[in-house]
Amino acid sequence: MAKVLKCFRTIRNNWKKSVLGVAALSYGVSYSKDAYNTNELMKKYCETASRFGDAPCPTNIKNRHVTIILNPNAKKGKAKKLFTNYCEPLLHLAGIAVTVIQTESENEARKIVMNLNKPTDAIVVAGGDGTLSDVLTGLVRRYNSNINSVKQCPIGILPLGQTNKVAKSMCNEYNNLSDVRQVVEATMAIINEKFRMMDMIEVEPIEENPEDPVKPIYAMGVVEWGAWKDAHSIAKKYWYWGPLRKYATYVLNGYKEKLNWNCDALIKYTNPCDGCSRCYQRDTSLDEFANINKRWWHAFVPRKSVPVPEIDYSKIVNEQCGIPHELPISTSELHIESPNVEKSQASSSPAALKLKMGPKHVGYFSFVVEGWKQENDNKLLYKQVLEAKDIEITPQEITKENTLYIDDEEYELKSVKIKLLSRAVKVFCPDLNS
Repeated sequence: MAKVLKCFRTIRNNWKKSVLGVAALSYGVSYSKDAYNTNELMKKYCETASRFGDAPCPTNIKNRHVTIILNPNAKKGKAKKLFTNYCEPLLHLAGIAVTVIQTESENEARKIVMNLNKPTDAIVVAGGDGTLSDVLTGLVRRYNSNINSVKQCPIGILPLGQTNKVAKSMCNEYNNLSDVRQVVEATMAIINEKFRMMDMIEVEPIEENPEDPVKPIYAMGVVEWGAWKDAHSIAKKYWYWGPLRKYATYVLNGYKEKLNWNCDALIKYTNPCDGCSRCYQRDTSLDEFANINKRWWHAFVPRKSVPVPEIDYSKIVNEQCGIPHELPISTSELHIESPNVEKSQASSSPAALKLKMGPKHVGYFSFVVEGWKQENDNKLLYKQVLEAKDIEITPQEITKENTLYIDDEEYELKSVKIKLLSRAVKVFCPDLNS
């Protein structure tokens, strides 16, 4: 008993060291537990991937090959380490040939894809939404905007970026090891060849000079314009605040005029359509990638023809399809989201862009509070929601300080046409029910 009392007196007399010791011990226990759970998780998935690699394959058929476009600077420089530790081993165990190409500068991913000369079964994006947008833009430009050709190239998305809205909408949510589990599940979706057709956004600047047109940008997530997004984008400048920098940026910038407080524009849009004689086009996909990516089991499976739709859209009449509508807006924040952002396996019918508008006037306190909420749940304080198939935005005033964000990448604000390309990309997708 005397030893116990002496121990308590020692702790009381050295309480600062005791608190520091308890904190270090707690961190060590938590770290060891996470490391153990991660090893057990990887052991489970490695065994599953090995079964694919051990399966016999005829010698006259080439192995699967995937091209990885890796952004090593993503996720604060941790993307390469995460890919090497958790993704690449699974791909090798599954018997998949892997070519890793690292980006070294901005917009290099689109150049890599446009100049890719080696046949591949899939292109895998190891990065965030910005890298994904860059790869999609390069892929569409490679095929001269022929969407039917783009559909033949499967896309894999490994959520290794700071912003992964599209990838996380396809992943399960976990309380522990969330990042590792999502990355591993995305890798297993590539191995299992589980995919679904997803939508794509085309953002085309409206230029006054038709002789020198600017090429469109392609994305799968969100187009944003406004004060909250401006503040979020400059949070990295406050690195010295550590983990509080994303909160400090709203406190320090809630009164500054350099943010886009007045998003005043004229919106022209067309209503969504389920399909009619005006807008329906039969999918006559080319077979270029199908021939290149032929798998060994295709020799025993009869080739499927292009399915004919059960509904005869030529007999459906929709007088409102393609009819433009005008709406002047004045808001502090504008978001245009694709159906991919919603965490659901079932796409909306008809597929539509969601145009979300925030409040017109925002006070300092409201700006800070709502900014903090967005950092926690990624939800915008919006006052009006509009669904559309195509949208044209004409800002009333354009200055050099104004910025338009396409999947978290910054572009100079211009008048743009935003078009939804329904079911335009074949994406490897994890099973949300697993």
